[in-house]
Amino acid sequence: MLRSLDLKPVYDSSKSHLVTDLVVPLMECSLEYFRGVGYFSSGWLREASHGIAALVGHGGKGRVVLSPILSEPDWEAFRVGGEARADDILREVLESNIGDLSCTLETDSLNALAWLIADGLLDFRFAIPRPKWKGGDYHDKVWVFSDEVGDRVALHGSFNDSIKGTLNGEAVSVFRSWETAQEPYVTAHLNRLEDLWNGRNEQFLVRTIPEAAREALIKLRSSERPYTAPDLTTPALASPHRKKPLTPIELHEFQRKAIEAWVQQECTGTLAMATGTGKTFTSLAAAVDRYEACGKLATVILVPYLHLLEQWKRHCEAFGFSPILCSGEHQGWRRTLSSAVRDFRLGISDNLCILAVHMTATTANFHTCIKPLPAENTLVIGDEVHGLGSRHLQKAMAPWATMHLGLSATPQRWLDVEGTTAITDTFGKVCFEFELAEAIAGRFLTPYEYRPVLVRLTSAELEEYEDLTSSIIRLSTSTERHPDLKKALKRLLIKRAGIIWGASEKLPALVAMMNDHVQACLSRGERPHHILVYCAPGEHKAVLRALAQLGLRCHEFVHTVAMAEREVVLKRFDEGDIEALVAVRCLDEGVDVPATETAYFLASTSNPRQFVQRRGRVLRQAEGKTRAVIVDFLVVPSDAPSADAGVALSLLRREMPRFAEFSLSATNVNAARRVVFNLLDRYEALNMLDETPWDLYEEVLSEQSALEVSSDPIFLGE
Repeated sequence: MLRSLDLKPVYDSSKSHLVTDLVVPLMECSLEYFRGVGYFSSGWLREASHGIAALVGHGGKGRVVLSPILSEPDWEAFRVGGEARADDILREVLESNIGDLSCTLETDSLNALAWLIADGLLDFRFAIPRPKWKGGDYHDKVWVFSDEVGDRVALHGSFNDSIKGTLNGEAVSVFRSWETAQEPYVTAHLNRLEDLWNGRNEQFLVRTIPEAAREALIKLRSSERPYTAPDLTTPALASPHRKKPLTPIELHEFQRKAIEAWVQQECTGTLAMATGTGKTFTSLAAAVDRYEACGKLATVILVPYLHLLEQWKRHCEAFGFSPILCSGEHQGWRRTLSSAVRDFRLGISDNLCILAVHMTATTANFHTCIKPLPAENTLVIGDEVHGLGSRHLQKAMAPWATMHLGLSATPQRWLDVEGTTAITDTFGKVCFEFELAEAIAGRFLTPYEYRPVLVRLTSAELEEYEDLTSSIIRLSTSTERHPDLKKALKRLLIKRAGIIWGASEKLPALVAMMNDHVQACLSRGERPHHILVYCAPGEHKAVLRALAQLGLRCHEFVHTVAMAEREVVLKRFDEGDIEALVAVRCLDEGVDVPATETAYFLASTSNPRQFVQRRGRVLRQAEGKTRAVIVDFLVVPSDAPSADAGVALSLLRREMPRFAEFSLSATNVNAARRVVFNLLDRYEALNMLDETPWDLYEEVLSEQSALEVSSDPIFLGE
């Protein structure tokens, strides 16, 4: 490890050999070597051979950013042609340099370089000045070494990676990440290199080795490596560096059966597994299974939201994959992906993992990058695959690949036969089901208590609801003859739904219940903890203020919270530093908040997908968690007789599917049902208690138009 080295703060070439005394020992203790340098020659490899042999011997790899030597006409072509000509020019320059190398450098050094590139152990990118800095060169000299426990050492000096560089008078400063005062310098140098590598540097753009030049370099290999090939089968789960994909956990029996069912269905199909039962791990284990069966595999994983990329990245790395993240937030992904796809096609790498958000996966740029992948070796995993059925996301599904695996607790799109068919046509039919009741009975999910809270509409709210309903009925009869009225109808439907979401009695009821909860905790000498509140759009600020006034340490989790901050917020919530999270939609799908013990549902759409996904957030297991509590605010008619009993009944039919779904698997099913017994009896609707949730959904269809549901932005995944 890097900490074991006795490092001096400054190395001077008059007193030390900078390669053998400093760089080589650091390489021998590292898993990653990251270098930014003005000049590099393969002859330098002779000087650093012992360090490189050690680095690759234990599965490490290197990344190098350097400056190519381009003529003035070439710079002018870059300026005029922009990125479209960049690869052509760079290829010509590199091919010329390759010819020079083969004539002037010793065979062993060039052979070593060719093998390192072929094995993917040394990756080069070239820093090329943007037009404003035309004629200049990338001239930085910086190193960052990282070991298996996460320690880093950064070097900064004037030393080039060339034979002449070892003869010059040079000095290098050393910074260690485990020294508090030096850590900011290490981080700053690492961030500079990462920004440059990923195309975020304002002065330089970067280019990978074009395919023709890479092939020319690789052809210079002899039949034998001049170094010991790394053992890529040894598990090193703490690090994502060079290793074979493997399954690092013991799968549950139902997860093994899920993979078997998918394989038997010719590697197409959807796993309809309850939220929280390990669909992610199951899918990655399936990818490992196909990698072992096929010998090489490109895995394309499509996730619905940006904040899920980092979560999936951690899981992929634990299974031995090194994912390339593709989204609008990850600049330079196209160059990285194109290079990786070329390596995969050339046989330089035998496994490729791509993580993309659904929207990015619909773009022409993404399709251009992945289309060259061999169909028979490509697996597409669709996380929350129901989202891919929406019309504007269907082209993300890459139907040309021969293997598809869909993941969803709710694979069918409600009232969208066309979208559901599109999913089935590409991903195949459901091949395995694992329902919530099975998961709770098998102790894979946390048992939960369901507490419905009846919230009456005020007379004014009910009157507005009735007026809107009358307008909706009148307008809906005209939309077939006048399609332009659909937008007006949609606005009315959203406005009516807003009455339910923002019913005025909800917040006072929440505050009263939360105050009782806080006082009960304090009386036991403990703080309230791990509380999640789902509220309607536009309501979260009022909820935050109310909870803060009760003395709760709370935080919002909405779309305006920056991506980097979300990880911190979730970590603080898990540790109990944040006692309550107030969310609108960002926690609906995929995000892990297993520590949640009590959830308050202030608002929910009538779409079963949303409330089933939300319940799943609460039932995940966590250390010390033995049960969960779901408090659900059901909007019901006021006690005063309604002018239209049909409208009152429609309110109940809107809320009852969620009630039926939640109460069915709760530990207190009978007590929960008693809460609504008298209300349903008054409207002669007790039959709702005897019907299954899915029968009740069918009743909702008779009360709501397909337009209302298909217009729901949550339903569409927007």
